[in-house]
Amino acid sequence: MPAVLLDTDIGDDIDDAWALALCLTHPQVRLLGVTTVYGDTVARAVLARWLIEATGKTVPVVAGEGAPIGRSAPTDRPNQMAALSAEDEQRLRPDRTDGVAFLAETARAYRGEDLVLLTVGPLTNAAKLLVEHPDAARKIARIVAMVGTLLPDHPQPEYNAKVDATATRILFESGKPLTMVGLDVTLRCRLSQSDLDAFANSDKVLVQRLMALTRAWQTAHRRPDGTVPMPILHDPLAALVVAEPDAVTLQPMRIVVDGEGRTRKADGPPNCQVAVDVQPDRVVARLKRLLLDGQGA
Repeated sequence: MPAVLLDTDIGDDIDDAWALALCLTHPQVRLLGVTTVYGDTVARAVLARWLIEATGKTVPVVAGEGAPIGRSAPTDRPNQMAALSAEDEQRLRPDRTDGVAFLAETARAYRGEDLVLLTVGPLTNAAKLLVEHPDAARKIARIVAMVGTLLPDHPQPEYNAKVDATATRILFESGKPLTMVGLDVTLRCRLSQSDLDAFANSDKVLVQRLMALTRAWQTAHRRPDGTVPMPILHDPLAALVVAEPDAVTLQPMRIVVDGEGRTRKADGPPNCQVAVDVQPDRVVARLKRLLLDGQGA
């Protein structure tokens, strides 16, 4: 069973919250801790603690780096904070704001074999762990990252890769066993309104809170015609790959990163496993089983 450290920018796009919920309910994931990254990481930690609280589990949550390497931190408030009360926000503030140090301490203290760093946000915390705490980084067996794309019709860098391109390059050049779960597969995994209706009818506290965050996200992104977006399962797919690598088809590749965070295939020895195919219906069905029929609170 993999022991997982989850690094997330929960609070903006909704997929981070769904990924955390998957980690909390998957029977083959032992969640050791959560760190937050990019922008208001304290507010992001509050959101993570609010979801974890619904399960009754004790999982440490530590706010991490707000600013990408060499840049200033954005000051926008995560849109999903609208789902929480002022009392919740004060009650659930994290005790620590040294996320990179927490990752290093937890890795050093871990005595098992399959310690996984799951990154579903910009890679600042992960890169600083690799550079500043190489002894602790050696304890991490593998890194699974929702990052990058090789899609020929996607000229812009993938968001997580772009926000901190320096950190992204550090990750791909680190030599650590790395799985890249990028837009090539994640864009194919989406929830429909009927899927959301099924979750909305759940009496599980975790799912109820997850839906509250989803509604806050949809409200923040309501279109001029009144329609709202549906969740794309970018981060939940990466989380699923941690426990179930066969959820995607993987190919070894050498990936290089340019100064803007673009990822491309290059000649040479592979430096990562890249997800190249997925069966979206199976992913959605698995998520439903975990959250509606599984161990969700």
